[in-house]
Amino acid sequence: MFSLQLLFAEQDCFTMILLIPTAMVLATANCYVAFYSNADQSLRRSLISAAILVFLFMAISTEVLGFFHFINQGAITGSWVILNAGLVLGWFKLSGMHPAGFQSVVKQWLGSTRRFCEELGTGTVAMLAILAFLTWLVALVAIPNNQDSLSYHLSRLGYWVQQGNVAHYASHIERSISFSPFSEYVHLHSFLLSGSERYFQLLQWCCLAGVLALVSMIIQLFSKSASALRIGLCFAATLPIVVLESMTTQNDLVVAFFILATAFFVFDYTLKNHLASLYLIPLCCACGMMTKGTFLFYVLPFGLFLLIAMLRQPAPGVPGMRKHIVPFVAFSLILTLALNVPYWYRTYEVFGSPVGTISAGNQNTFTGPADYISSVSKHVFLHLGFVSPGNLYNDFLLSALKNLHTAMGIPLDVPRLGMPFKMNKLNFNEDFAHNFFGIWLIILSIPVLLFARLPKAAKWYGWLSFLSFLVFCFFISYQTYGSRLHIPFFLLATPVVGLAYDAVLPKWSARLLPVLLWIAALPFALLSSAHPLLSTKWFFEKIFPPVNTALHLNIRIDAGNLNLKQESVLYASPGRMFWGDHWPAAEALLQQVNALNPRKIGFIFTEASFDYAYQYLLRKPGREFAHVRVGNASGVLEDPAFQPDVVIAERNEGSGFNYHGRNYRLILESDGKRLYVPSK
Repeated sequence: MFSLQLLFAEQDCFTMILLIPTAMVLATANCYVAFYSNADQSLRRSLISAAILVFLFMAISTEVLGFFHFINQGAITGSWVILNAGLVLGWFKLSGMHPAGFQSVVKQWLGSTRRFCEELGTGTVAMLAILAFLTWLVALVAIPNNQDSLSYHLSRLGYWVQQGNVAHYASHIERSISFSPFSEYVHLHSFLLSGSERYFQLLQWCCLAGVLALVSMIIQLFSKSASALRIGLCFAATLPIVVLESMTTQNDLVVAFFILATAFFVFDYTLKNHLASLYLIPLCCACGMMTKGTFLFYVLPFGLFLLIAMLRQPAPGVPGMRKHIVPFVAFSLILTLALNVPYWYRTYEVFGSPVGTISAGNQNTFTGPADYISSVSKHVFLHLGFVSPGNLYNDFLLSALKNLHTAMGIPLDVPRLGMPFKMNKLNFNEDFAHNFFGIWLIILSIPVLLFARLPKAAKWYGWLSFLSFLVFCFFISYQTYGSRLHIPFFLLATPVVGLAYDAVLPKWSARLLPVLLWIAALPFALLSSAHPLLSTKWFFEKIFPPVNTALHLNIRIDAGNLNLKQESVLYASPGRMFWGDHWPAAEALLQQVNALNPRKIGFIFTEASFDYAYQYLLRKPGREFAHVRVGNASGVLEDPAFQPDVVIAERNEGSGFNYHGRNYRLILESDGKRLYVPSK
């Protein structure tokens, strides 16, 4: 079991990983005393501000240490010790200016937390706590095994540590040296501080906690209704794709955190003129852009709204905002560019583009308005599918979508507008799960937003949230895994859902809705197809087949549905979690590699190979890894002096090849995996 295997090895490093939560507590206390002690939502504001500052520290320190080739445990630990020392000094200075001892501050935090929980009610707190505990347990116990994480999210870390910097390296997997790196910088810090992968998946889990705090703050900007708060928080916490991603090392919840924070700070500044909120926006922009390019599309409408609000003539007696435009814009541009340009430049040097070339196929190419309508409709219909007897419901929707495209005179599937369209049924995978109930609740909230008596600012927020989705659909084409790219939109729309249904539902319905959403979310927390807490093998062999047959759902549960029947993460081996049904062949190859006891291992991979899985299972002191015979532009970064003792290939290199003057021959081939060794 992964957690037990690592438990004793991690004890020596446990103290160092505490440097991160210590910094969070100290930063929260400093923000509280400096800015928020007399503000509404003071604890949540302080926590969010502290998290953004700590994230910024991780980004800056990684780039600086990487520049000096100091990406190692000692340097990373030293940087956190210095940060904590600075925060302690800051606390003593601030507490001297404000008569607030630490015990007094903690007492105030506990009091505000108690009042917030009382406002939510025992039932809502219990539902959210149960869901949070289940996802936290999986995130902590399960070995990271998301496909993208195995290919590029986590594979980067080993090469960065090995070379002592975050410079690009030769890689068959272009995403690992072109996609934005912020989440992996955070993982790099937790890995070097703890010596373990145990904390990787807690980043997304913690970002979801931050998102829920932001959702509550946005709702309370517009309404004091406890019902709206309950509905909104339960809606956000129970979205299937959100539940599943909170247990992974992807980055969609991380970027959603920065997007929601930006939206909150925009409205907090324009409504309440809080200057601290204005200058936290550039920090969110810098880190958000470093996390994922979709950040720009979702925040663009909010940014334009902010600039227009700052340019407007203020009402009599209201402080003007125009004087802050120049310093705000300058600070935003300088910080965003300073933080991101080093990585963009490294990518440009290799690929001739600051964002690489691998994502070019995700962009729309429009020839007219019909193409845009097609893009929006397919992004929406991605979430509308569901299981039904004989698949009648999905067939009806697909027919309606095809009829729409026929009326517009364009085919449903056009390469310039993304992947071939496919209606979802029910999926428990963090790449493909969709939000069936969520999309319908959002669609039905639109008339309420139009006609209900909601605050004007709330309506503006709602329309900007919908506009952000339309901007996204303009730039990004339909993809079968697009649901996870929509996470920021669903979370931005959460306050709209809370406010809208609080305005129109009877009291009993408003209390019932969160319960129904919670019940619908539990299977996703327990039965993730990648790392289930309960065995999906038991579920799909004993429970589901009679239901599937009786209702004619036509869902495949045989071997053709790859790795559907999984063991619980409490018992599954790392290899089984990485490769599922393909683990026996991979295990035989890895055993052969270790029998040869190589010091240098070369990889010949495809874009989808599980680089991190090989590193994890083959990692030993003094052992080096490198990609060899790289065919893309990064091949120029290969080290001519690197001569591997073995080469693992998932691309067919024939019976042998020559690499840097050394001949290699094939000695093992199984299940698409090959092992080459030097010829004698």
